[in-house]
Formats: sequence, structure tokens, C-alpha cells
Amino acid sequence: MDRVHYRIELSDISAHQLSIQLTFMPSSTSHELSLPAWIPGSYMIRNFARHIMQISASDADGALDLTQLDKQRWQLSCRNQAVTVSYLIYANDMSVRAAYLDDEVAILNPACLCLAVSDQTSLPQQLELIRPGFRVTENWRVATALPRCSGTAMLDFGLYQAANYCQLIDSPLLLGHFTLQQFAVDGVPHYLVVSGQNHYDSARLLADTEQLCLAQRAVFGGLPDDLSHYWFLLWITENGYGGLEHQDSTLLLCSRHDLPAPQLKAPDEAYQTLLGLISHEYFHTWWVKRLKPAPFHAYQLAQEQYTPQLWLYEGFTSYFDDLALVKSGRISQSAYLTALEQLVTRVTRNPSDSRQSLADSSFNAWTKYYLQDENAPNSIVSYYAKGALVALAVEAELQAAGTNLSAFCRDFYQQYLATGTADQSFCQALAAQGFTALANQVTEWVNRAQPLPLAESFAKLGLTLSWRSPQHFDDTHGNNEQAATASLGCSLKAQNGGLTVQQLYLDSAAHQAGLMAGDQLLALAGYKVTEKSLLQLLKRLPYGSVQPLTIFRKDRLLTLSLTLQAAKAQVAMLSVADQNKVTSWLTS
Repeated sequence: MDRVHYRIELSDISAHQLSIQLTFMPSSTSHELSLPAWIPGSYMIRNFARHIMQISASDADGALDLTQLDKQRWQLSCRNQAVTVSYLIYANDMSVRAAYLDDEVAILNPACLCLAVSDQTSLPQQLELIRPGFRVTENWRVATALPRCSGTAMLDFGLYQAANYCQLIDSPLLLGHFTLQQFAVDGVPHYLVVSGQNHYDSARLLADTEQLCLAQRAVFGGLPDDLSHYWFLLWITENGYGGLEHQDSTLLLCSRHDLPAPQLKAPDEAYQTLLGLISHEYFHTWWVKRLKPAPFHAYQLAQEQYTPQLWLYEGFTSYFDDLALVKSGRISQSAYLTALEQLVTRVTRNPSDSRQSLADSSFNAWTKYYLQDENAPNSIVSYYAKGALVALAVEAELQAAGTNLSAFCRDFYQQYLATGTADQSFCQALAAQGFTALANQVTEWVNRAQPLPLAESFAKLGLTLSWRSPQHFDDTHGNNEQAATASLGCSLKAQNGGLTVQQLYLDSAAHQAGLMAGDQLLALAGYKVTEKSLLQLLKRLPYGSVQPLTIFRKDRLLTLSLTLQAAKAQVAMLSVADQNKVTSWLTS
């Protein structure tokens, strides 16, 4: 047997169970079996092996010894004949990184399902999908970028085969009822799969997706040389959001209400967010799946793999995703500037903007960014969001010099595609093209915990950045002529008949009053606090006054002294100062 074979059966839909048989010919008397601890593109230990409910091994002569070594590895004793390892997986994780099974859809990520066989990961890996016999799965089909074997029809159950284990775990599968549409970019077929039965404008989604692909292709001057097909796998749920990039596909999770309504004119906020997600993951086809940090050329999936470069890969992708929306005409210039206002506000209002560097955020994504708690606004800067603002600042400097970031990234991609990037590669490439001062600036922006010079950057792009006070905690963009209100400086959630403090900004009025995350607000200045009444009270009580704030802290009733403070001017507003510069930027 010159390959590793996996047989996957949807054994119990109600119990979310998959039955898997792994068959291979041993090349020694002992092999190690293992599941990855994480999946490339998502920098958090997932411990996929925890979902294995039972496991055993045998050959033609009977049972084989299988000894668990740790949370994700087993030692298998072999005889000189084919081995079968049988195991049961619990598949109830509604995430694009794992496995899920119900009566509507099955989402299979081989990274969390297929045990790697030591010394055989370079062999072809064959995946056999057994057609389920349940009434609810009648007429189910299969969508995946994983290559089909001869005799397996497109979208059918049967045999699929990866060239090696790396390709196998980079090829998610979507099983169920779905719609399929197709377009081509440079002659390469692109498939758009939408799970379930949904009421939406399918022609618009197809056309918009195609235009976004063309816009991202233009950044790099062409598709990757090894791309022969591409699959957008949209998993539609009641309420969900997320995406993960793969070599020849992306698995996206969204709400059915994110899909474009049939009579929709300009994209609403939900559909614009979905288009941004599609754009983001497609950009990764070049920028992460092919060009990547040099250490990732050999993924170490048993434990964390560190890099301070995520600001470059996720941040720049986050810049180019919405940029593609406006460049392709999917959204207006005004809508794009609104998105930028929201981005700037979300980054700059957090105390973490001056407390954590982008390099540190990237390096510690495993334990900080992906494991956020109530203190996150004070301690964790987003390498996605602030990384996107670094990309914008670099764009501004390059535009002022008569070039643009797309041209630079195109050259950078070609230069480092084969080797991957070292920690200083981006700045070294800037310096090599004559932008030494900019290279020094980027080094400082990335390695120091400090605000970016955004006003200067926007000015070079033809925009004026100004600020106003927020009307409420989630106020993040646009002009607002209403009277300013006092600010508590904390996020609140309606809960148990009151308002509960979720996150508290350091040095805010709430912090100075002694509030803590988890406190429940009951009354302010002698009046009952509700989601509606609190905003009205903050508008009417005078600045500088000290007011009693009554709370529950766990089971204790306390009254704190709150000094009302004017809300800081933290909401970004962008206005056009030079339309010619803006047009040049958004069309070049």
C-alpha cells in the first residue's frame, strides 16, 4: 500500500458523531499517530484530539497495542501487514477550524479528523467519503478543493486524494444541500458554494465575488502559478461569522441575513461585512498561503509556532480587503471612509494602543489575542486592525512618493515567495527600494507601543482627520451634532434586569470610581439605571459633579462615588481635503 487511507462515515447525526477508519501499511514495527494541536492560519491551540471518543487498532491477526503518549499522540505497535485504526469523533464545533455535523450540513476539516502517521505524511493521503443513508441526507453533495480520484464524479461522495498530509489538512469539505455557481479568473474556475436554502440575490453575490477576486488579482498582477481552481465554501447559519484561508479554498461562516437581499441597492452593513470577509480570505491566497513567514514553511503543528510578523500578514490583508470593495465599485467612497473611521476609532480609543506593540501582539497571539478577557482593551492591540493602519500609513508615504502599496507588495511577493520572510524582510525591502526613512518609521511603528501618526498619513491621501466625543460606548464613526454626554468609560450589557459592566477602560471615570468588570449597575444619582435611562442621565447630570452610583458586586450592595467626566474626543471623522489625491489612491 503506497498511500494512507481514511474512511469517513457520518455515523450518528443526532449525536454529532463521525466514524473514521485509518488504514496503512506500516514501514516499521512502531508508528506514532497524532492530530495537530492547531490549524494553520488560526494561532490558538485547539487540542483537536479531545474530540476522539474512542480509538482502537487491529490487523488481520487481531488487536494491536495502542498506547497514548500525551493529549494528541499515540504509539502503535505493528506487525508486517496492513493496519486499521478505528476511532469515533464528536463533531459539534460551529467553527471554520473544526468539524460539525447536523441534519443540514457537515463541515469536515481534515486537520481535526485525520490522524497523521509518522514517516508516512509525504505519501498520498486518500479520503473516502461514505454516502450517508439517512432520510435527511438524501441528495447531499460534497464541495471541496481536495482532488477527486478517477471514478468519483464532481460533488459526489467517493474517493478524494491529497498529494501529502499537508495538502489533506489544508482542504476543508462542506457536505449537504447547497447552491453552486461558477466564474473564471484568467481561465481558472472559481466555485461559489452557499449551504442550505436561503432567500438572497445569488446573481449579485456571484458578480460581487468575481469583482473582488479581480481586484485582488490586480494587486499581484496575476493568480498564483500553481492555482488550478478555487472554492468559496459559505456555511450559512442563524448567527455566525468567521473565515479561514486555505491553499485552494476558503471556508466562511456567516448568518443567512448577511447574504444580499433581492431588492438591496447599496450594500447594507451586514452584506458589506460579508464582502469584506470574502475579500480578506481571497487575498490570503497569495499573502499567507504562499508568501508567509519563513518559519511557517515547515509548520510545527504539535505546539505553538511563534512569529512577530502577523501584523504584516493579517494587518495588510485587513487593509486590502475593504480597499478592494471600493476599488471594485462594490461600495462607494463614502462607505469606505466610514469603514476607515470605524477602524481608526476602534484602535485609538483603547488604552492598549499605547501599551502593547504590534510585534508583541503578533508573537503572543496564542495566549493573548486569541484568549481575550475583560481586560483586553487595556492590554491587547489587534494586529489585524492596527496592522491595517500601518499598511495605510505606508500607503500614504508611497503615494506621496509617486508609487503605491500594491506595486510594492507585488514586488515583495515575488522576492520572498520561495524563501518566506524573516522578521526584518519588509523593512529591508523598503530600504532596498530607496525608502530608508520609511523603513525606520515602520520599524518603530511595529516595535513600540505608541499611537500612529494618522493625521499626517490621511493628509497625504487627501483626507482630514478630526475627532468628536462619542454619544455612547459603541459610537464609532461619522459626524454627530447631538450634545455631548458624560462618559463612564466602560462597556455595558443588559443582564438580569440591569446593566452589567463588561470591559473597563483604565483611567476612565468608571475606573476612578472603583467599578469592576462584572458589577451590575442599579441606580445613578438616585434614579434606576436601564439601558435607556443611563444615556439620558449622562446627558443631564452636570460635568464635574459627584454622583452616587449604586451597584451589585456579586451578592453585595455597594454605593460608589462617580465623578462625571466629559467624554473624550475619540470618534474619528474623515473629510475630503483633496479629491484628486483620494481618487488617485482609490483607483491606482
